[in-house]
Amino acid sequence: MMTDIRKYIRAVNVFLIMLVLGAFTIHIFLSNYISLLSSVINILVIGIILLILFSTIITYFIFYEKEVSKYLMKINYLIIRNIFPVISKVSGFVNISKDEIRKIFIKINNAYIYSNKYNFNSEDLIILIPHCIQNHNCKLKVTNDIDNCKNCGICKISDLQQLKEKYNTKIFVATGGTLARKIIIDNKPKAVIAVACERDLTSGVRDIRKIPVLGVFNSRPNGPCIDTNIDINEVEKAINFFTCK
Repeated sequence: MMTDIRKYIRAVNVFLIMLVLGAFTIHIFLSNYISLLSSVINILVIGIILLILFSTIITYFIFYEKEVSKYLMKINYLIIRNIFPVISKVSGFVNISKDEIRKIFIKINNAYIYSNKYNFNSEDLIILIPHCIQNHNCKLKVTNDIDNCKNCGICKISDLQQLKEKYNTKIFVATGGTLARKIIIDNKPKAVIAVACERDLTSGVRDIRKIPVLGVFNSRPNGPCIDTNIDINEVEKAINFFTCK
């Protein structure tokens, strides 16, 4: 995780340099014509730089598990939600994988969610999982109903099914972002626990604004989208957090 935060800070630094150079260029061009507009742009750029520096410091503290108030967490989260698309694009110019930046975003999202308190019923939660968690050789497809699983134990579907029975919560297999959004709209949960890769998690969390979403990364020992794995303890921890158990 140390490597992740350093790469994120490097991408932020590049963005700040680009911002300063852009502002300087505009200032030179406009200063001879519209001094007031040039001053406004300078003030705006300075404000953005200060916000990003503040966010970077808070993000650094979060990754080192320093105590940060939930109010600062919220401000930081809102800043990162807005600058994430730009930082993600900038990362490509400095040979930083977008997945590294996406990990940062989900880490910040989860830290912000965990800084709050909830007391939902487990029936009000839904868990979204990708179809690639199921072993690709299994003939009992669980896309439509996870209860089709026969608990052979080859993949983690059986463990997820046990969680469903233990907590009486809903688990759905989402084959894509469109279906995930439809599941959320149809079921109207109070919170979501989403399991996916960096790209899909980031996209989903940014799409959902009105309810809390905790992201859980799946591991890909066999490559993307085939026989992926999941830390069941992390999913159960999320359930217990939302239900205050």
